[in-house]
Amino acid sequence: MKQIVIEGNKYDIDCNGLTYILHKRLFNRGIMQDIHILQNYIITQTVKANEIKTKFPKLSDAEINNQVANFMNDYIDNFIEAITRIAYTLMYTADEKIASYEDFLRSIKNFKIDDDWIVEVTEFAVDCFC
Repeated sequence: MKQIVIEGNKYDIDCNGLTYILHKRLFNRGIMQDIHILQNYIITQTVKANEIKTKFPKLSDAEINNQVANFMNDYIDNFIEAITRIAYTLMYTADEKIASYEDFLRSIKNFKIDDDWIVEVTEFAVDCFC
């Protein structure tokens, strides 16, 4: 079991054999489908950054990051949906008395793609399932 913090709220997360079934029951899709979305997002982001660095070697890191962020806008919705579904399933695995998924989403007032909890959930899920 691990604990993550989202906007000051602490949540326990866990995974076990039941987590696969819980994710399917909660979201009508396999957890590996959502992990695949995360992996594709990270790969696409990395490939695009390398492509921009190669094509425009004089750009600063900030300019490269800005261009990558603009490019990734087409992929962000799927990423956010996948990471929040995975996070919720891991929280539900740790505590089935947790509030609903919708209430969990309502509690996130400032969603930032580089929040620590996103990295922690991604690493935890990959360690558990891959």
